[in-house]
Amino acid sequence: MSILALDTSMGACSAAVLERAVPGGKARIMAARCEIMARGHAEALMPMIRAVMGEAGLAFSAIDRIAVTCGPGTFTGLRVAIAAARGLALAAGLPVVAETSLRIIGARALARTDTASGPAPRSLLVVTDARRGGLYVQALDADARPLAAPALLDRAGALARLAELPAPVLLAGSGARLVAEAWRGNANALAGVLADIEPDAATLARLAVDLQPGARPPSPLYLRPPDARPQPAMAVARREE
Repeated sequence: MSILALDTSMGACSAAVLERAVPGGKARIMAARCEIMARGHAEALMPMIRAVMGEAGLAFSAIDRIAVTCGPGTFTGLRVAIAAARGLALAAGLPVVAETSLRIIGARALARTDTASGPAPRSLLVVTDARRGGLYVQALDADARPLAAPALLDRAGALARLAELPAPVLLAGSGARLVAEAWRGNANALAGVLADIEPDAATLARLAVDLQPGARPPSPLYLRPPDARPQPAMAVARREE
């Protein structure tokens, strides 16, 4: 199985190609690119895809599925990778699988956890900044499997979710430090804080090996309404035919 994975959901743009030679065999990343950026994902993604496909030495006909991050994340960023994945899949006749940005962050955080210097986490709470006082939150088990769907919560809601999880809990994501600083429970309940982790396509590709395509193409998981709203005063009146 060969997978092309794409992520533009947050503050980075990345693409990766994974290959697993035989079912149940070990998967390996053949090529990966990741660039931290606040904007410009649309311009960067397609050249990045060409680069990883060239480095992997694969034609699109050799790809078995495409994986994409569905959100939550930035409104524009989510649309960039999802549109690219759907377009490439349609052209090549490939299935598309999708995973949340929060689970990808959680899987990356687990890979960086040093259990030699502290207790192994029994669960994870991934928390990212949704702006305007909101936090995107998802609880995961110690194998980065979802315990609940992603949710948009305030800080109190995130703290309540943290209190429900088996301790010690690893906090990860751009909002993790905010939750850790507000935590008033047992300090031993926290296994650590990893706040500097973005979703990336290489981790997505590894998760995508076990994902199943949905009945419909993936669509953005926004969780909150857009900042930009129609302005009634600027509306143009329809001309009657």
